[in-house]
Formats: sequence, structure tokens, C-alpha cells
Amino acid sequence: MGPVATFLLAIAGIFLIGAVGEIIFQRTNIPDVIWLILAGIVLGPISGLVTRPMLNQIAPYFAAVTLVVVLFEGGSALQLDELSKAAPRSSVLGVLAFVFSVMAVAPLSMIAAMIGLLPETWTWLHGFLLGAILGGSSSIIIMPAMAQAKLEPKLANLVNLESALTDAFCVVGTAALVDVMLKGTMGAAAPAVTLLKSFGIGMVIGLVAGFFWLLFLGFLHSNEHAYPITLSALLILYVVIDKLGGSAALGILTVAIILGNAPSISTKIGLKKPVGLDKSVRGFHRQMAFIIKSFFFVFIGAMLGPPWSLLAFGVLLGGVLFAARIPSVYLATLASEFEPEHKQMAAISMPRGMAAGVLATLPVSAGIPGTKNLPVVVFACVLTTILVFAVGFPVVRRRMKPVAEGDESTPSVPLPAGAAMPSGYGEDGVPLVAPAAAPPAAGSAPPAAANLSAPGGAHAYAQAVAAPPPGPSPPSQAAAPTHPAPLPGALVPGQSPKPVVPPVVTNPAGTPEDPAGNRGDGS
Repeated sequence: MGPVATFLLAIAGIFLIGAVGEIIFQRTNIPDVIWLILAGIVLGPISGLVTRPMLNQIAPYFAAVTLVVVLFEGGSALQLDELSKAAPRSSVLGVLAFVFSVMAVAPLSMIAAMIGLLPETWTWLHGFLLGAILGGSSSIIIMPAMAQAKLEPKLANLVNLESALTDAFCVVGTAALVDVMLKGTMGAAAPAVTLLKSFGIGMVIGLVAGFFWLLFLGFLHSNEHAYPITLSALLILYVVIDKLGGSAALGILTVAIILGNAPSISTKIGLKKPVGLDKSVRGFHRQMAFIIKSFFFVFIGAMLGPPWSLLAFGVLLGGVLFAARIPSVYLATLASEFEPEHKQMAAISMPRGMAAGVLATLPVSAGIPGTKNLPVVVFACVLTTILVFAVGFPVVRRRMKPVAEGDESTPSVPLPAGAAMPSGYGEDGVPLVAPAAAPPAAGSAPPAAANLSAPGGAHAYAQAVAAPPPGPSPPSQAAAPTHPAPLPGALVPGQSPKPVVPPVVTNPAGTPEDPAGNRGDGS
């Protein structure tokens, strides 16, 4: 089989595995990305069809496009109104989880460097960089699982919003440390100056570009090329900010937050008509994100391999991240109504995903010394945390009390693009709303639950079915309401009750008498 045929079959297989993985997820709640990683392991370490040198050549290009898509998705999902009103505890959990993760990973990485697992050039900045990369949970894995399991809204919103926040923390923190390690080498104050300059340039350009594109959204409304134009603008903006010495990641994130909150922002700045991202843009973006997600998790699986010591270190980091999450959840839920099972579910909701995988390639692409094998460590940690979540989620779910009907989880933000779609969700990542039940039609049979034998039951049913259907009708065309045949003993609407007359009985002599036996002749 030629290389072109092998390539085409591999592409088809990746797409099919991604689609089938979502179907399996809907039935088992097993994250779909596990099957994509396993497919990458088959293509890479097991079969050797894809080698690490081949992947290293395309990694910088693929990672840059993936990063822009991840930033656009993560930023547009952060609803500022929701965060300010309903998510203070989620914000606390996000900050604590990120800080505790960094504080746990950095010292452990220094110990690994001391025993020879990591290069001799490894420093504390490298350790904090690794911690920032692995500091946040993955919204693309957590949100679908919470929606599919129909957990209580207060629990689902806690971890959903936290995962959206920590994605942003990871990107901004990693970008900042990369800038410091590349440019902040002159004097003690140089890192702080470099960081402020980079962030300032990125945020200012991002704000200007975001508000400009906000005004431009009205012209893109219902345009079939709205998404390609928007994605092209984001890619150009990424290059421009990077060339000007700013934080390109922060700039793209700023634009994404503005566009994600476009309806409320456009109203506040006085636009005559609220604007926002068109549904076609969202739909196209979901398909694009699905393709990138499928390729990227296969890429993660294909990159796993020797040296085995680094893989083992990545697995160890996954366990350390779980241990560091427990106190952060405990502190964030103090004096709350969360039950012990809720806290256990929040603690287990710590899988790392696309953000960590993409960020792991940035230091290598930037040429930072000592980071050549960093992606292997991060990818092994990502797989470990996903497996911990996949195993622990159903175990904790079985311990939780069943949720009352009608109180199932409804996410505060739509599911992220590319996420596995739970049953009962539409293509836009929003739960489908069941139509309201129509009233019984006139003349219809009584429902099975109707209790006609109860006092007044027949009368109430007759009144219900006799009522005209909703909606006005012309007086000249209005037909007289039709009443069903009254049930025995039932009152017909508008009719006065009749006195009860005892039956008349005739004796053999032909003289009428009442039921008490008195004859009508007075005897």
C-alpha cells in the first residue's frame, strides 16, 4: 500500500474513531478522547507508522493553529455576566487549583532534575513553567461529562466555570514565563519589565482589535464566509502581536472574550442593535474544533514512548496533581451546602487536555533550553489524569443521591466546541428544550391519570374539555363549543342541579306506593 493510501486511511480512521468515541461516551460516559489517544499509540509507538521525528517537524505549525482555536473557544465561553453574578466560588476554586498545582509540580520537577530525570539546565523557572502548563483542568472533557451525567446544577456549574477559567490561567501563565525565559535575562528587574511590556502590548492590541471586530460583526451577519474571515483575522493578529513583542496568546484571548460577550457589550456601548457571533460561525467552529481535537489527541498518543523514565515521571505528576486538588476543593467549598459526595466529584474532575498539550510544545518551538522532552512528560500526565477521571467519575457518581426530576444539570455556558455532545443537546452545545404539553382537545378521551370517581372529578373534566382551544377566533366564524356526552351522574356546565326524586313503585293492585311501603291511597 502506497503512502498516499495509508495517509488517507489514517485520516478516515481518525475521524471515525472521534465520531464513534462520542457515541460510546453518550452510552458509557467514558471520555471520547481516550480512544483517540489509544489510536495514536497504535499509529506511533506500537506500529511505527508515525515516528516522533516526523511529528516534531509538524508540531510547531499544528500547535500554533490549535492554540488559536483553543484560545478563541476558551475566551468566547467566558461569560462575564455569569462570572460576576453566579461564579465567585468557581473563581476561588480556579485560582486555588492553579496555584496549588504549580506549587506541587515545580518542587517535584526540581527533585527529578537532581536525580537525573530532567536535564541539568533545568531551573525553578522551568519548574514553574511545567506547573503552569499543567495547572488547569480541561473544559472539553469535564463539561460534556457533567451534562451527560445530569448532576446538580450547583456542582456542574462549579467545575464547568472553573475549567473554563483555568484554561485561560494556563495560557496566560505559560506565555508569560516563556517570554521571561527568552527575554528577561538582563538584571533583576528585567523579568518584571519584560512581562509588563509583553502583557501590555498584547492586551492593548487585543482590546483595539476586539472592539473593531465587534463593530464589524454586523456586516458579517448571515455571511457564509464569516468563520473563515474571523479565523483568518485571528491568525493575522497572532503574528502581528508576536512580531511587536507582545503576548500573542493574551491578545487572542482578549479578542475572544470581547466577541463571546458581544451582545451585552454592544448594548452597553450604545449600539442600536445588539451584535454577536452568528450561529453559522458557532456551527463551523464546532466542526473545526472537532477535527483539530481528533488530530491533536491522536498526536498526543503517537508522541508517547521512550524514554520510559520520563513517561513514569509524567504518570507520577498526574497523581501529584490529584493530591494537590483535594485541599483546593476543600478550601473553595468551606461553609457551603456541598455534600461530601459533591466535594469528591469536584476533586476527581481534574483531567488535563488540549490546552496542556498545546502549551507543552511552545517552549520547544521557542527554543528554550532543556525542554526538548517536555511534551513527553506532559502528554503522559495528560493521559494519567484522563484515566483517573474516567475511572473515578462513575464510582463517585454511584454514591451520589439521585437528582430530582427537572433539577438536572444545565451548564451556565454552552459546551465547548469540539466537545463530545451528550444526549439531549443540540449542535450549538445548548440543551434541547422539550415542547410544552398541549391541553386535551375537545371531545377527547380522559387521560389515564384522570380520577373521574373523585368528588367533582367528572365535573372538572367536563369543564376542561369543554373549554375552547387557545387563540382568538373571529366572532362571526366562532363555532359553538361542543360538549362531550356527559358521564352518568356528572353535571353539565351551565346546568343547575336537579332535585333527587325517589322512584315510584306500583303494587300488584295498581296503586302507586313509595319505597317505604306507604300506599298512595293514604293507607
